[in-house]
Order: sequence, then C-alpha cells, then structure tokens
Amino acid sequence: MAGSKSAKAELSRPPGKEAAQPRITVLGIGNLLLRDEGVGIHLIQRLADKVNSPNIKLIDGGTTPDILSLVDNNIDKLIIIDAAVVGDKPGTIYRFDIDDLDPGEPSPMSLHELGLVNSLKIMNLFGNCPKEVTIIGVEPKVVDYGLKLSPELEKKMPRLMELVLNEINKTNTYMEVER
Repeated sequence: MAGSKSAKAELSRPPGKEAAQPRITVLGIGNLLLRDEGVGIHLIQRLADKVNSPNIKLIDGGTTPDILSLVDNNIDKLIIIDAAVVGDKPGTIYRFDIDDLDPGEPSPMSLHELGLVNSLKIMNLFGNCPKEVTIIGVEPKVVDYGLKLSPELEKKMPRLMELVLNEINKTNTYMEVER
C-alpha cells in the first residue's frame, strides 16, 4: 500500500514539477572587524559545520552586499543574515520578506542598506529574484573595532542558527521546484 500511495502523490504533481530539492543560498553579510556588525559572517562560519548538502550554498558576503555579484540567479530561496538597526534591544531578531521592502523608499533595516536593498530591488525588477527571499536581521549592540560579538549577540547565536536551519528545512519540505 505504501508504494501505491507514493505513486498517487507522484501522479498528482502538476506537469513540469519535479521532486527536486530547492536550491538555497544562505548569505551572511558583515564586517568581522567591527564586532556585532559581523554577525552574518559569524553565523555563516558556524553553519559550515551544520550544513552539508549540494543544494545549499553558504556564502560569506563580507562587506559587499552586492547580491547580484555573489548569488547565482538559479536559486529558489535566498536567506540573508545581517546586522539590522531598527532601534530595539540589542540581540533582537527580525525576519523580513522581500515584500516588506517598499520599492519606493529606502529601508533602514541594514547597516549595508544601500547595496542590499537596491540589489534585491534590481533582482526583482529584472525577474532574477529567487521565488523566496528571507532576511534575518539582528539588532547590534557594539559596532566598534574588535573581533568578538557582544555577549548579547553571542547569546543569540544558537537561536539564529536554529532560525536559519528552520528556514532551510521548511523550504525543503514545501517548495516545489520547476527544472
């Protein structure tokens, strides 16, 4: 019976859809020399030990938020991690979707706001945007010379990793991919 159930699921898939895993890119942005400003890079480094799949690419974007030059146009989901100055308590975690970015106004969500937001807008205008874009921002406490995260952000790293891994798992579970 189990075989017939999976055959039914296969037959009910819309034409042109494959049972392929989505291609996901996780992009960390930041400057490791400026403590909390480097939170995206710190997270990418820690995820390297946890993520091992040919369909998931981890990219250290450094201080160059020019997504067009860093990200393959051929992905299904983009997850961006960056410091985000919104004015809340240090360590506050924010989750944005591309729909949260107002195309008519600059968005003060990232320390790399100009490049990040404009790159996403340009990708969207040219139809090169992944099906899904998730931005995870973290309110920094210390943006000053140094290599370590503030205790507030260091304490949030396990939660950030969990959120990114959940985004990956959620995407792998529900997204159907056209190839």
